[in-house]
Amino acid sequence: MKKWMSISLSILMLSFLLAACGGGNNSATPTADNAGGNTNAAQGSGSSNDSGEPVTIKFMHFKSDFTDQINQIVEQFESQNPNIKVEVQPVKYDDYYTLLKTKLAGGDIIDVFTLNAGFNTQLFADGGYLMDLTGQPFLSNFDENVVKGQATDGKNYIMPLNANPIAVFYNKKIFRDLGLEVPRTWDAMIAAAEKIKAAGKTPFALGWKDAWTLTMWDTRDMPSNSALIGQPDFFEKIETGEAKFADNPAVKTTMEHALKLYELGNKDQLGVDYNGVVDLFAKGDVGMMYMGTWPLPDIEKKNPELYNNDLGYFPYPFSNDENANKLDFNADASLAIGSKTKHKEAALKFLEFMSSKEGGDAWVENIKSLSYVKGTSTDIAPALKDLQPYFDNAQTYDSQLYLAKTTIDWRSQFDQNLQKLFFNKTTVDQILADMDDWVSKNHK
Repeated sequence: MKKWMSISLSILMLSFLLAACGGGNNSATPTADNAGGNTNAAQGSGSSNDSGEPVTIKFMHFKSDFTDQINQIVEQFESQNPNIKVEVQPVKYDDYYTLLKTKLAGGDIIDVFTLNAGFNTQLFADGGYLMDLTGQPFLSNFDENVVKGQATDGKNYIMPLNANPIAVFYNKKIFRDLGLEVPRTWDAMIAAAEKIKAAGKTPFALGWKDAWTLTMWDTRDMPSNSALIGQPDFFEKIETGEAKFADNPAVKTTMEHALKLYELGNKDQLGVDYNGVVDLFAKGDVGMMYMGTWPLPDIEKKNPELYNNDLGYFPYPFSNDENANKLDFNADASLAIGSKTKHKEAALKFLEFMSSKEGGDAWVENIKSLSYVKGTSTDIAPALKDLQPYFDNAQTYDSQLYLAKTTIDWRSQFDQNLQKLFFNKTTVDQILADMDDWVSKNHK
């Protein structure tokens, strides 16, 4: 499988390069031999800031909605490391991996960049684009299980940076006014949504114009329901041809859930982007919004009353099994160092700062996200207090671990089918057949 993934990544990288550059760039593309996932390649590249001479490292990230906040964190690092300047390159998430692949394929050196654990890290590691961080002292600042959970083939190519509960924000005032309780099952959540709709308000704020927002939801609903019915290895078996979408009842469940959310969402869900949906929810007339903690700074700014007094947060009840509906808690952004960096020591210092308590607390304070660094603050917003019992009682799980062992990126194809379903241009059974046909044609 690794041989197939290396070939697949090489072809994918080449196609992005040709599309972006017209095939006219003769820069050498790193290979698994000369740019592989070991530190020797990076050590051989020479220069760092050990001599005391100023260096500049490039930091590319997909948290573009937090450009100013991340710049503030970078300024803290630079103040402690005056000989290291950081050129920050924020990129919108939907464009991020396309641009990163294009840059690396074209020989553009990115010293530090964000990655998501699992599928994306696997591809870049197999292509030889990541420095092996295994054994770096700063990894001891994280819980051992977190470090192991982000390993790829037993090695650590990324450093966990922050984590997010992915749950449901709700307007406590609307719930109080309508006599609604916090739902613990799927049916209870839908019943509450229908009462909100009957009261003339919008049940769910959905901004699915940005592809990642729809993907964020269905890549959690489907694996969660797959694991619930005894198929936690479903996506791994899709990889090897041992399973089909049509044979997994959880796939149909996710489509049924999608249709119900679409029915109970705001108008023009596919025309509203992430920022638009946060604006909509912050006005105070929407009952619920499925999201990570990212909107908190905007909600605080736009509606302090809602933020401080009426904003609640409950685990997304993907099923009608209340005991299974734990808090979904996932890694968000992780940091990698490019294997071809010419400033290895400076890049390592950057990761060392981000893994310190000071760096972790800066992330919590500025991004309103939880940090994986031991001992960092968890006091990021009043709404997070609602989730504290789930952390205290270890009632959390990570839906993304069920996806980590496949290299088949089915997400875009499935999302396209869902959008057709919303407009009655396909059926549930047609989508099941289409997904299996797509896998057979594109992943032999």
